Amino acid sequence: MLNSKMMTNLLIRYDGFLSRIAVSVLRQIEEGNPKIERKIVDFLKGKMFPVPLDRVIEYLEKIPPDSVRERVIEYLRDMHATLMDMVVFVGAEGNRQLIYLPMIRIMENEEDSDRALAMATLSCFDFPEAVNRMVRDFDNLSSEMRWVTIVILKKRWDEKFVPIFLKALDDRDPEVVRGAILAMSRATVPAAREPIRKLLYSPSEMIVLSAIKALVEIGSAEILEELRSLFAKTDSHRVRATIASAFGDIDCDGTLDNLRECLVAPDARVRANAVMALKKKHDKLGSLPRDIIERIVELKKDTDHRVQADCVQALWSMGQTSNLSEIESMLISANEMSRSAGAYLCGKLKLFQLKKNLENLTADSSWTVRKMAAIALLAFGDSGREVLKQLMDYGTSDQQIVSAFAVGLTDDSSAIEKLIEQSRSGSEMAEMATSLLLRLAKPAT
Repeated sequence: MLNSKMMTNLLIRYDGFLSRIAVSVLRQIEEGNPKIERKIVDFLKGKMFPVPLDRVIEYLEKIPPDSVRERVIEYLRDMHATLMDMVVFVGAEGNRQLIYLPMIRIMENEEDSDRALAMATLSCFDFPEAVNRMVRDFDNLSSEMRWVTIVILKKRWDEKFVPIFLKALDDRDPEVVRGAILAMSRATVPAAREPIRKLLYSPSEMIVLSAIKALVEIGSAEILEELRSLFAKTDSHRVRATIASAFGDIDCDGTLDNLRECLVAPDARVRANAVMALKKKHDKLGSLPRDIIERIVELKKDTDHRVQADCVQALWSMGQTSNLSEIESMLISANEMSRSAGAYLCGKLKLFQLKKNLENLTADSSWTVRKMAAIALLAFGDSGREVLKQLMDYGTSDQQIVSAFAVGLTDDSSAIEKLIEQSRSGSEMAEMATSLLLRLAKPAT
């Protein structure tokens, strides 16, 4: 099974593939085409990405393994988007064959280690032969190449990729199967549902969770009985919590009874998900049974901060807005997760009267709280952005960085520049600035 180290190494592999294609284009272009040459040279000099690959790798090696997958996927897709843009640019300024030919040669060489990357890229354009070869040879690729293929094709989704995704659903690596499930959730062909439904009984929790989410997204109301059965039989709190969320998305009689039971479940995640699922039901139906509302009110005093916050949010959306004092109490709680949950509610419910409280929390001792407070300020529109801009320039070092991150989420170039400056400063906050920049940075165009 793929692990975080193998996924991280794929970035190095893909970077090498990109450089290889770029060099091939340089060797082919004729004199007198400076635009293409400049574009390719900028890429080879590393100017296309604001954060060098070695810093990306360094960052990935320090974060929890469970967080690596999504970061690698994001960066892989950014790198792939750069290649796709390069194809379009070369085609517009010269001839697409300049960049297609080296990939075709790689695809036709069965011994080439970059063959899967070339096939996946060509499949994203009008190369049916690349799709056919991928379907034929998919099982013989390494687990890393099978996974990265699914990552690339899922982003560039097309019905013509369905045969590849169907093969991947039977893969021996759970990470590959997970990616294929998420890709197949977008398929319109009836054949998509049955193979995903069978995966509800996989021994891999990761696969089961993905299958539940995909079937709900597809709109398979007929799986309700299976979900009820799985909820009763599984030992996994995560599976039960995901099913609780699914009950909120499935429009069938009886789901209210299931959610009523979830409200008294022993696991906090199940209770929290049930509350938010019932919020969705209320939004659709306009009302909920009295006993359910009373139970949600009781859960405002739950021992878990997430359950508390979700109850306040759900009740607020139902018109019960007398919760301000409870939110204020959360903002000054000794528990950092409660403070974070309170900050989240301030933004979600647009509590302008608590804007100053959020500003103060951007200097909290906890990074989680600082980040949530800064993001919550964005919900206040221009007035919130003005607070963040002031903190970006005149706040403490912690406030400057977290404010730059929040403002950067709005694609503000000054915030990105602030993070780039901090990431290269060599200060104790440089690593934090780099990690935030990686979440915001997009390839240059």
